[in-house]
Amino acid sequence: MRKPIRRLVNSLYEANQYLFFVALILICLVAISIGVYAQFFYKYADTDPLMLGINIGAKKTAEEYALLKSNFDEIFDNTLKINSENLSVDKIDSEKDIVYTAYHLVNEDETYYSVDVNIPEINLDSDVAKKMNAEIKSEYYNKANSIMRQTQGNTIYKVSYASYINRNVLSVVIKASLKEQGKSEKVSMKTYTYSILGEEMIPLEDLIKLKGTTPEEVQNSIHTEIKTAAANAQIIANEYGMLYQRNVESEQYKVQNATEYFLTDDGYVYIIYAYGNNDYTNERDIVIF
Repeated sequence: MRKPIRRLVNSLYEANQYLFFVALILICLVAISIGVYAQFFYKYADTDPLMLGINIGAKKTAEEYALLKSNFDEIFDNTLKINSENLSVDKIDSEKDIVYTAYHLVNEDETYYSVDVNIPEINLDSDVAKKMNAEIKSEYYNKANSIMRQTQGNTIYKVSYASYINRNVLSVVIKASLKEQGKSEKVSMKTYTYSILGEEMIPLEDLIKLKGTTPEEVQNSIHTEIKTAAANAQIIANEYGMLYQRNVESEQYKVQNATEYFLTDDGYVYIIYAYGNNDYTNERDIVIF
């Protein structure tokens, strides 16, 4: 056993020793370069320390999650935020972003309406993306145009969006506020979570796996959030009158029934319960993990 080892050592001290040390120095230089880049230049070093290209979000305290929820409306800035080092996509229009504002309509009639909408378009050359664009245009662009043609009542309509790319996951979330004369404000939300490489929609279960958690843990978070929101709403209702009533036993709160969810560029999954999707209310609940 000693002889093979001795021969190996001797070979290193002969012609191969130079190659060995050159390779060792190169490896050290590469390691140092990666460390410096990760420490000082990589945008997502805190939540993607191995630089795998996917940002899964650092764990936060309850207070930090509460702050994200309270600042939720601020995300709707009609822009695209990207966490992807090397993203290659087939665009329909090479001059535009993957998500951009296709329709910006601002119009007002003092008697009948006020419209301020920013409607996104997904600039990807796939059948699924084109279907999403058709749905978005039908829902928001057509609604804005119908309001601007009305000649009775008074309506205020606003639409804004946020969009994110986290590696190969594209998320778009759209918020619409509708205030019709004589009715409560109706705030609705629609989300699209899409695999750019797979050219298909991504189920919530896949995002749960991506985050390294389980459906049971997410279900517990949903139950806690909705139970707390229902209790708080009841307290306010007892003091000031009726608020939107939540049925904590509703099937809509099951993980498998969640329909509105998205992944941010900094790695957090939002599940949204926007009750204005079905009723005239601006109430919503948000679960973040």
